[in-house]
Amino acid sequence: MIATEDLIRSLAADVKPLRRGAAQLRLAAGIGAGAAVALVVLWLSWRAPLSAVAYTGVPTFTMKLAYAATMAAATAILLLAAGRPGQRIGMRLLWLIVPPVLVAANAIMELAMTAPQFREAEWLGSTWQICILSTAGLSLPILAGIVWAFRRMAPTNLRLAGLLAGLASGSAAAVVYALFCPETTAAFLATWYTLGIAVAGLIGLLAGPRLLRW
Repeated sequence: MIATEDLIRSLAADVKPLRRGAAQLRLAAGIGAGAAVALVVLWLSWRAPLSAVAYTGVPTFTMKLAYAATMAAATAILLLAAGRPGQRIGMRLLWLIVPPVLVAANAIMELAMTAPQFREAEWLGSTWQICILSTAGLSLPILAGIVWAFRRMAPTNLRLAGLLAGLASGSAAAVVYALFCPETTAAFLATWYTLGIAVAGLIGLLAGPRLLRW
């Protein structure tokens, strides 16, 4: 009867070591490829990349892009950890609260300085429905890229990994959408961008256990 140590050695004999940083590169490639597909889809329907700068001005455009990019970076870091067995996310999940809280605080100050009759327009803008649907829809090719990247990873908490995959894909989709979005207010950003990302997170939470299984 073969000894346990000998069995382990025989199983590991043909295993090739992964190149340093291979998981990070693969995840970045998956997200990048999905974002490129989302950009092409949005450009074909909108045909005005970076039009948001002309509509909203540099400060507002920068705020939208920074919010979405910060969320994308934070969720991608946590997602990478979730794809490795034995790593605990723990309190690091609180990272994801900080950007929405900062934007919400900005939105509250903005609405407080706005005349009451204009507050609803500041909040809803003219494209709030499109924002949620676009962010959630554009997240799908990015989620597909993440699923491809996770074929070489080993998540043990599939629901958490799925949630983070959805939030990462939604945040990356929000970066793409921000290049085209004509809205100008922090109230719009705090509400509808955040909800769009949350919907993508829900998709990942529900689909994660099936898509990320290994």
